[in-house]
Amino acid sequence: MSKSLRAVAVFTALFFITADAGWALEQDRKLDETFLLLMAARNAAKTKQYEQSISRYYRLLERDPKFTDARAELGWVLLVAGKPGEARKQFEAVLESKPRDAEALKGLLEVLKKSGEKDDAFTVLERLVMVLPEDRDLRMQLAVELHNRGRYAEAEKHLNILLPKDKNK
Repeated sequence: MSKSLRAVAVFTALFFITADAGWALEQDRKLDETFLLLMAARNAAKTKQYEQSISRYYRLLERDPKFTDARAELGWVLLVAGKPGEARKQFEAVLESKPRDAEALKGLLEVLKKSGEKDDAFTVLERLVMVLPEDRDLRMQLAVELHNRGRYAEAEKHLNILLPKDKNK
């Protein structure tokens, strides 16, 4: 191999190595910024600076619209900040891509309860019990709701799961 051909090969290899390293550094920087935005949004929410938190969550979601955990967290902050309509949109967006996301379902349930949409809340509660069958509180809420709606046989099934087994039978 001639010296000039060898020099071209070395230069080309160095170019790709440094270009790849630059790409990796850029990815690390983006991850660091994403992590910082998430931490900052959570921190602002914990200190009840809801507007600041909401702004940071929106910035984060502009960077990564598929970050469903952050979207669900935003939903909760919006709900606490008194923006149930916006919160609902965030929870529903999560559920479009992850229909069994328990946090988004819980958030949507809370929004629906607060807005007085009892039938829709009941439907979401049923979904939640299917997603989290071991959650006794949710199952109890469903049993009570079924009972209040006159659906006693269905309520009985849930009550039988909740009650300890009768040792005399």
